Amino acid sequence: MRAVLALFALVLATAAAPAPDPLLQQILAGARAVPPASTAWERTQKQTGKDADGGASETHVQVDRWDGQQLVRVSSDGKPPSAEATAQYKKATAGKPVPGYHRIADYLKAGAVRGSDAQGRIVYRVTGLPKGSINIGKDISANLVAEALVDSSGPQPFVSRLRIMLPKPLSFLFIAKLDSFEVVNDYRMINGKPTLVHQTQAMSGSQMGSAGSTRSESTYTPLR
Repeated sequence: MRAVLALFALVLATAAAPAPDPLLQQILAGARAVPPASTAWERTQKQTGKDADGGASETHVQVDRWDGQQLVRVSSDGKPPSAEATAQYKKATAGKPVPGYHRIADYLKAGAVRGSDAQGRIVYRVTGLPKGSINIGKDISANLVAEALVDSSGPQPFVSRLRIMLPKPLSFLFIAKLDSFEVVNDYRMINGKPTLVHQTQAMSGSQMGSAGSTRSESTYTPLR
């Protein structure tokens, strides 16, 4: 009897397993085919921070370069970084994910649900990103939602836009609150490879009663 029950349970588990999504598998394979070591780019980032209480704001422009092995700061507000700033930047970025199309595989590898937008285009939605995906001093990955817009017009389908957002405000131990968070990545096919070309990131919140917001816009120029 136990053997029969075990076989019955196995049959039920097999029947319940969802069929693989061929399109999603193609997209994951395409993302894994462009690891960071195969890419090189220069990023120009314009970042603006605003104090919501006083209305003061600051804008900084930073240029970084990834050569396939390391990420370095090229300039900050038009000036070469000091040795101290270079060391601080190296420490701050150590162990963090390198931006690029390869990260699509990290976001969509588990829990992606296929749907469509108002124009009938294919969109994959993920509720709760894998641990370590987004860290702003605290890992907020599990609280985020991602939507990946698919371009299937060419021979190789790829994600042309990825939007990551915070669906509702998030509090941290009653002393800080993240009111909004959004990242939008745009990708294009360049030399037959899906490539990150543009990113915007915006967030607002408060800490110890002081409110503020930041917004950054980054342009990625492929070097190979």
